Amino acid sequence: MIIYSNDQFVSDSEALFSVDNRAFQYGDGIFETMLGKNNTIQYFSDHFARLQKSMECLELSNEVCSSETELKYIIHELIKRNEYGPNVRIKLIVHRNWGGLYAPESTNGILTVLVKEYVPGIHSSKAYVVFSDDVRNHYHKGSMFKLLSSGRYVLAGLEMKRRKANDIIITDIDGNVSECLQANIFWIKNNTIYTPGIETGCIDGVMRKQIQQYCAVNNIEFKTGFYNITELEKSDIVFAGNVAGLTPFAQIEKVKFRIENELFDTLKQNL
Repeated sequence: MIIYSNDQFVSDSEALFSVDNRAFQYGDGIFETMLGKNNTIQYFSDHFARLQKSMECLELSNEVCSSETELKYIIHELIKRNEYGPNVRIKLIVHRNWGGLYAPESTNGILTVLVKEYVPGIHSSKAYVVFSDDVRNHYHKGSMFKLLSSGRYVLAGLEMKRRKANDIIITDIDGNVSECLQANIFWIKNNTIYTPGIETGCIDGVMRKQIQQYCAVNNIEFKTGFYNITELEKSDIVFAGNVAGLTPFAQIEKVKFRIENELFDTLKQNL
């Protein structure tokens, strides 16, 4: 597989970094994941905007990442060189150049781009979802971005597998619903769409933004804030949402939910 790293196209079999790499030692960096469908990168401008904000948060700079046109060219060139089809999964990683301990000596960011073929999932719903006992979210300056230091998500993922669940819901330190393992969480009640606020420590998802914008254009009430887990039990439908799509939950712990809803179906058809 051909990848792009440190201003060059190289084979993924080549040694790219030494052991003093800051991504390896400290998780010092950020990443973005996006999908290419039918030769088009979905919501690219929104991903690019979040990339800019996350790099600004970690005080990282990179010339390629300052140009939406150049970054898009590199992604399409990678797809071409790897001879992939029209559907791909794209991951951008920007980590800091070597130097320093916890306090870094550089703001220079090294860009790595990975592209793999993507086969859309066919799951109509998540059969069994649990609340995490092991992990809690909390808000901080970078909590809404995808940081390389993602230990809490790994712990939540291990718990999900151990409990044989299809997804796991993470709450904040006060017990408010925050997010799912790889997606934002939403629910509908009386034709109003709800989702936790960024202040719960959840990721500021690109699909979250698409839903919010769709609601604004179509006069659908969209609310964010702090919500106790009991709010989910009162809802008409609960679902996860990221750039891969929207997936309803059939059961959370012992509570069963409907997986069909007119407003939810409308969202799926339009996003």
